[in-house]
Amino acid sequence: MATNDDSIMGAERPEEAQPRGDAAADMEPKSVTERVLDSAEKVLLHYGYAGFSTRRVAQEANIALGNLTYHFPTKAELVRALIDRLMSKYLQYFEDFLRTPGQGLEALVRWLLEDAPDEESMRLFREIWAMALHDDIVRQSIDDFYDRIVERVTDTLIAAHPAADPRAISDLVHFVAVISEGSSVIYGTRSARATSHRRMIDLAMRMVSVIAGDLESGRQGKLIAAKSAD
Repeated sequence: MATNDDSIMGAERPEEAQPRGDAAADMEPKSVTERVLDSAEKVLLHYGYAGFSTRRVAQEANIALGNLTYHFPTKAELVRALIDRLMSKYLQYFEDFLRTPGQGLEALVRWLLEDAPDEESMRLFREIWAMALHDDIVRQSIDDFYDRIVERVTDTLIAAHPAADPRAISDLVHFVAVISEGSSVIYGTRSARATSHRRMIDLAMRMVSVIAGDLESGRQGKLIAAKSAD
């Protein structure tokens, strides 16, 4: 009887599933969990959402399938762990940037737009987005990630612009997020377009510069208050 690639039936304990070849020596620097997640990322990049399976991940990690399913009993748990690690890495990038002295709004936007079209990252995120269309766990992970990013950046800007309207800052951060993600989609895997990515960054920076000036003067909050009164 054929077994499901993602089944936990017959899962071996780590001590029962010995690595093949030179893998035993390679296990020392990293835990089995990290090795599996590294391999899962490679498989997702190479085979895509349609070809992603625990069996392929185990082969890439050079461990027995039973060893993998001991740590990640289901494909869903493996994907969730992979996404959590990717999200933690990107959140750390943001944290490091936001903690750097002298990094204002415009520097943050430029950093986001220049970093966003990295082709490998873009391919990986496209595959995760594809998974999110068919898996509620993946969808929730992605939505939580964007919520955390927006919340963290918003809180930082509110602290830096105490006179500005918090709603205006939240709107601005969402606007920047839309530009950043759109930049990833349009230029992520095809950098040569009729209008260059550099030109798009210049245009985005001009818009953000105007909005940032409004925040500094408190004008944005006054405009919102006036519209609410109407």
